[in-house]
Amino acid sequence: MNLDFFIGQAKTAIDEKGRTSFPREFRRQLSPEESESLVVSIGPERTLILYELNEFKKFMTELNARPRTRQTEALRSTIQGHTSFTALDGQNRILLSKKFLEYAQLESEVLFVPHVGKSLKLWNPSTYETLYGFSQAKDYETFDAGFFSDVWMGDPDEKQ
Repeated sequence: MNLDFFIGQAKTAIDEKGRTSFPREFRRQLSPEESESLVVSIGPERTLILYELNEFKKFMTELNARPRTRQTEALRSTIQGHTSFTALDGQNRILLSKKFLEYAQLESEVLFVPHVGKSLKLWNPSTYETLYGFSQAKDYETFDAGFFSDVWMGDPDEKQ
């Protein structure tokens, strides 16, 4: 299965060397060539972003197309200075540097969450749960009200 985006979520352990298994459900969504050319970079909200190489090229092309301002230059410099190539090793693991682990506050586990296209955000599971988890009844109610609203589902009273 080769989609232009990832679906699903997965949590994996991080070993003492900073290696983590690349989840099987996401490996199935990569071609063999794509699994040999991955890029890891810092992301917003203390996350890491793992890009398939062509997805990273798209991101950088879009970033480079923005007007040259101090803000875009700072962003471009920061991204390029905090990015590295990686690939799946023989045991389908990726290596995360100590710098990346510290930035994303990753210790023993990492949560892989789809981002844009063929990229994944790598989260500290506790941070993700605090920001986006469904832990109380009101969380489900808020989701239902937003997702199943008239905007998404159409007005049930609307005549066709």
